[in-house]
Amino acid sequence: MDINGLFLPKTGYSDILMSNPAAKSSVYSTFMPQLRAERVRCGLRDKILGLASNAKEKHWQAILLTTGTGVIETPDEIISLEAPCLAWLPWRADRKVRVRAGGVGFHISVGEEVLVGAVGNSPESIDMRYLADRRILASLEEEAAVIVDATHAFDLVVRELHHPRYGSWNMVVAQIRAVLVFLWRLSGVEDVALQSRGEPSRILQNFRQLVETRFRERWSVGAYADALKISHDRLHDICRRELGKTPIQLIHERVLHEARLRLERSVLTVDQVAASVGFKDVGHFSRFFKSKTGLPPGKFRKTISCSTRDGSEPPESTYADWP
Repeated sequence: MDINGLFLPKTGYSDILMSNPAAKSSVYSTFMPQLRAERVRCGLRDKILGLASNAKEKHWQAILLTTGTGVIETPDEIISLEAPCLAWLPWRADRKVRVRAGGVGFHISVGEEVLVGAVGNSPESIDMRYLADRRILASLEEEAAVIVDATHAFDLVVRELHHPRYGSWNMVVAQIRAVLVFLWRLSGVEDVALQSRGEPSRILQNFRQLVETRFRERWSVGAYADALKISHDRLHDICRRELGKTPIQLIHERVLHEARLRLERSVLTVDQVAASVGFKDVGHFSRFFKSKTGLPPGKFRKTISCSTRDGSEPPESTYADWP
């Protein structure tokens, strides 16, 4: 189910920022590649919330508004924000987020690399990926504990970026993951998606979670079907009907996505990348990788490196490649 926007009912309120002296410091923004985080305190003027430094790339936005109001503006709609609320906005180039005068809260803009790290590769990562491309607007009126916890997460991101130390990257990614979990719990996105399709969707969800945890072990389609307690043919039918792909295509896409990420963003050798995604023989891995991308792993990595240096477009690779 493609949820275009998910609004949650309002439920009491506690303005944690107003009761927290440490959060009353003046607004500042800290820029790093792929990431921007800021405290928002508008005073007498509205504030437009900006993206991270490279606005040409996709960025996702998380907004915690604890006091005041705001609006999300696009050419085709205007959506109101009213504190206390937590919002998640997927990439859209023609969107503006405006916090009205007097508004208080936090704003984080994250690029794809940060989002991939926050989503992770746990069994719940499938749900996180599903959520990340949906607009979620959650009222926190009777969610005092979430306001406290979310405020801590946003504030910690700001502080870690403002005063980076050893482990700051991991700390920041962990806090963004926490924000995604808050949104996941509040939204019920998984329940909405599963209830709309019934048993086949639940089986597909379980299959994708199994793939997430077992793809490095190179399980066969039959092994996945056995674990799900269904026949090979039924698993094949569900995947084809729901996603238009076979189980083996989905498994291969997950392996390929992981391999591409490691070639792009790690210093592992090709042999080490092959081993990390379950290939005992690097030659077998190279043939698999070339059959899917048109390039052997080593050349793919060089192409990415050259694209980064000269500013040209690298081969497309996103966390959304794994549906």
